[in-house]
Amino acid sequence: MQSVFPIGLPWPTLMYLFLYIVTLIIHVVFMNYVLAGTWYLVSMSLFERRKPDQTPSLVAGTLREWLPFMLSAAITAGIAPLLFVQILYKRNFYTANLLAFHRWMAILPVLIAAFYLLYIWKAKRVQAWPRYFTFPLGLLTFAGFAFIAWSWTENHLLSINAGAWAEHYAAGNWMYKSREVLPRLAVWFAGSFPTLALVLGWQLWYLQRDVPDHETVGRHRMSMLALAGLVTSAVAAALYAVAIPPEVREAITGYMGWPYVFLAGSGWGVQFASWLQVRRSARLEKIWLATASVGLLMTLTGAAMIREIIRWFRMDEKVLFPLHKQAAEVGGLSIFLLFFVVNAALCVYCVLRVRRGLRRES
Repeated sequence: MQSVFPIGLPWPTLMYLFLYIVTLIIHVVFMNYVLAGTWYLVSMSLFERRKPDQTPSLVAGTLREWLPFMLSAAITAGIAPLLFVQILYKRNFYTANLLAFHRWMAILPVLIAAFYLLYIWKAKRVQAWPRYFTFPLGLLTFAGFAFIAWSWTENHLLSINAGAWAEHYAAGNWMYKSREVLPRLAVWFAGSFPTLALVLGWQLWYLQRDVPDHETVGRHRMSMLALAGLVTSAVAAALYAVAIPPEVREAITGYMGWPYVFLAGSGWGVQFASWLQVRRSARLEKIWLATASVGLLMTLTGAAMIREIIRWFRMDEKVLFPLHKQAAEVGGLSIFLLFFVVNAALCVYCVLRVRRGLRRES
């Protein structure tokens, strides 16, 4: 392809790709909150000094309260990109699932167990337990999410390496070994912390918005969390760039991907500058959270497009185009859009009702 990805692709492919990217970014925000939030709580349960009355800090308490909901949102928001990826990369997606069948099927019970562990972890009675009970509980919860992230990474890399399918099947392997697994997983894990810091930063800002002339609790910690995540994710991205084949790397930095490298890098810079300002301020200022939000959206969009370029470069597009055309002709788009609008309106209505109720209570 001698043009910017995905210019020049047929409209059915463009439509499904657009829907996939948009829904994937929404899913990633919730997913990052859960992954990084669980790890943060595990670390804090080991090192943070407890209050005499055993009540958690504002940061830890907010996280514990919201993690089960965020996991529910991540699962719900994950359905749409899961459907669109099956339309876009049908043969590769299904083949990888079958080859990694046991690992793939293990995700569901692990996810259910981790989901209920979050509720146990949230219980006030459990929070009062000694650290040698709460730390293993938290570590087990995080291990569940780490297993899911690891399995998704292996599944994705196996799906885009058709040359390894026969050998993988013949050997009966449960694991797919590739030099790309660890750096790719590191990019996702490190990149989840700036997202957590931003969403949690907005939550802390809202909870303390009426506190006058007071240093916002969690400001310094959110900024350090975000800055550390940005630096380590950049290092991990550089290692991942070294691990991928040279021709794929040239496609990313060449015609196909240079705008998205620029977009992701610019977003990284906007986030870094915004969090530096937060660190210097006495409060979590709305303006810097807003600019960090813009930067995060730029980075996630650029990273999602680069991710698809890496996958698309290894696909046979001549096989994919007729499948996308066939899927677009099946029908149902108008019904899908109708229910999308109806459900979006219901979500907005629920948020407005809750907001109105909170204002009355205050």
